[in-house]
Amino acid sequence: MTLSPDESVIPSKTPRGLPLPWLIVGGTAGIVLAGTLLAVRATHRQNTVALSQAPKRVGTLVVKNAIYRIQHRYVGTLLAWDESKLGPQFISGYVTDVRVRPGAVVKKGEVLAIIEPERAQAQKTASAAQAQAIQAKLSALAKESERIQGLRKKGIVSENEAENKLAEVLSEKARLEAAKAQTASTDVEFQDTVQRAPFDGEVSERYLDPGAFVRPGSFILAVVNRTRIRCAADAPEGDHPYLTVGRPVQLGLLADGRQMVARISRVSPAADPSTRTIHFELDLDNKDRSLPTGTTAEMLILESGGRNVIQLPSAAAQVEGKRAIVFVVDGDRVHKKVLQFLGERDGQLYLSPDIPEGTQVVLDGRAQLEDGDRIEASPARSTTPDSGAKP
Repeated sequence: MTLSPDESVIPSKTPRGLPLPWLIVGGTAGIVLAGTLLAVRATHRQNTVALSQAPKRVGTLVVKNAIYRIQHRYVGTLLAWDESKLGPQFISGYVTDVRVRPGAVVKKGEVLAIIEPERAQAQKTASAAQAQAIQAKLSALAKESERIQGLRKKGIVSENEAENKLAEVLSEKARLEAAKAQTASTDVEFQDTVQRAPFDGEVSERYLDPGAFVRPGSFILAVVNRTRIRCAADAPEGDHPYLTVGRPVQLGLLADGRQMVARISRVSPAADPSTRTIHFELDLDNKDRSLPTGTTAEMLILESGGRNVIQLPSAAAQVEGKRAIVFVVDGDRVHKKVLQFLGERDGQLYLSPDIPEGTQVVLDGRAQLEDGDRIEASPARSTTPDSGAKP
């Protein structure tokens, strides 16, 4: 079928019968309306307040008073009352016998080790023989000198000959004294070959075994007497006022977990020039030998009485030396406050009571604050433990 000229120019229609231009106009209007609504919504929710002026959310807690006693902690070492390291002092030689091992109980004078005694014995015998020979010669010269002195009185021998013989006798006496001294020296060296226990005690160390070569100053064994123990420690020179004889000290022995109280027995009158510390000791009874020597003891000295303080968690303040900076709540603002830092224990700070009890201070969010900032306060998530400080 052919179309007439008039039918060929009729506008096309959508399947629903609407003209295409109307669809374009409607879509454009919908887009404009949607953009307008979004713009109005964004403008309505825009924050016109600067972030620096907005209140900052923080967690606060209430200050409580406490009693604080300053603690002075030291680390001490348990030492035997008597301790001796055995070894030769005069001779060198090979160790021929070591009769004990660590843990052995020994008596005073008991033989513990022997060092090649043959050479020292030979020297001792030679010195004794030499002294005996000189003694015999001296006896003969003395008798001869007596006869010559008698003949001199009768005029048979000259005065000069009698004096010469007397000089020989005196010279031989001097040689005899020197020989006796040499014999005593070799006897000491011989005794040095046998190492004996200097006191009743126990063997704590065995440094050498038979066959080892030793020289003067070498050690073979160590013996301790631990029926009485010294707990020794060093304190900074600034703690000297607390180191008084008779002051009680709390001890925690790491070897067996035992807790005890002892008193200071002695304090050094001078500080160590290199470390600037003062040495002090406590005496402990150990007759049952239950405490080992060389172990560690934690020592605690408490300040007498106590002082009023405020107690805060360590997160509530910034500590700088002897100063502690806290933020105190004043209405809807905070102010920086500097307090004296007195001590810290178990995560708690002890500060000078320069703010009254019941004052609110910032705990959570303290790091974001400046002096005078506005805040929105709420109770802190973490609270302080019981405010009573340990005595």
